[in-house]
Amino acid sequence: MATAKSKPTSAKKSAPIAAKTQQTVASPSELQLKAFEGAVKLFSAQRFAEARAIFTEVAKGPAFDVAQRGRQYIQVCDRRLSTQAPELHTADDHYNYAVERLNSRDLEKARQHLAAALKLEPGGEHILYTLGICCGLLGDGNAAYENLKRAIEMEPRNRVHARQDSDFAGAVERFPNLRTLLEH
Repeated sequence: MATAKSKPTSAKKSAPIAAKTQQTVASPSELQLKAFEGAVKLFSAQRFAEARAIFTEVAKGPAFDVAQRGRQYIQVCDRRLSTQAPELHTADDHYNYAVERLNSRDLEKARQHLAAALKLEPGGEHILYTLGICCGLLGDGNAAYENLKRAIEMEPRNRVHARQDSDFAGAVERFPNLRTLLEH
């Protein structure tokens, strides 16, 4: 004998309502994960300051593994923010930043900022001298020679300084035209 199954109508109506209610209320861990995902998108867009602020909140959340990943991203954001070039407006700004990059052996960035400083101050013999050092360290003997030659023409004492400068020592050994320039 087959019996008809009765379907309770009230249970059927209340189930979708309960499901909707459960979907709209996210747990703190779920909110933390969503915030983390949003911060990763900002990080990927190189919006490090904004991402860092969200990662800081994520690090306070209840899910340990997500909080730990948030703390790791905070450290990366801090490094990225500290290595971004500050706003540079004057020749001195570019020159000083270039010297800092040169000392850190970030030679390409140093060369870029020395070129920017030279555009702003074409008669800057100290800029030419430092650009000569940078080019020599980069292995560009011709550019090192041309920049140092111009620096010496503007200020003859630069020849003496270059002879004594350890940063020029390797370039002088590798590039005979620099050696000739310094021997005069």
